[in-house]
Amino acid sequence: MKRILTIELLVIDLETCLRCVPTGEQLRTAVTLLTPVAKALDIEIRYKEIVAQTPAEAMEYALISSPTIRLNGRDIAQDIRESVCESCGDLTNNNTSVECREWRYRGKTYSAAPLPMLVEAIMNALLHFDELAALQAKPLKKLPDNLERYFADKKSNKKNSCCGC
Repeated sequence: MKRILTIELLVIDLETCLRCVPTGEQLRTAVTLLTPVAKALDIEIRYKEIVAQTPAEAMEYALISSPTIRLNGRDIAQDIRESVCESCGDLTNNNTSVECREWRYRGKTYSAAPLPMLVEAIMNALLHFDELAALQAKPLKKLPDNLERYFADKKSNKKNSCCGC
């Protein structure tokens, strides 16, 4: 039976957010660094980036906080901490207050997931792979208030006038 470690990055934005973009960059670096290790352990790494564009997608993917990193369906951060993210507020019509995830690692708080934390989390999952049963995140019945505000006020890519001008 093939052993697969699925690494997912779930976000509300991967172009502007000053937390999601660098977290994605750090995660891709960690995956690149650890792919040879995974291969040596006979584990295949499958990396996915998921950008929730709508409330329905966020609920389907059980996005509780952006960015979220899951290893075989398990969030790598058990305590969710958030603070105001001005760059995501800029993605809304009224500069809505949007909170994005902060990361705690070795007694410090980071706005983007630090590379050593990601390497440790993935390495731990590789070393304890047989103990890491895959989970399927259950869709949410209701979005967290923070994400509900974001999606309710998210700027549209379409023009808002009646004639499309």
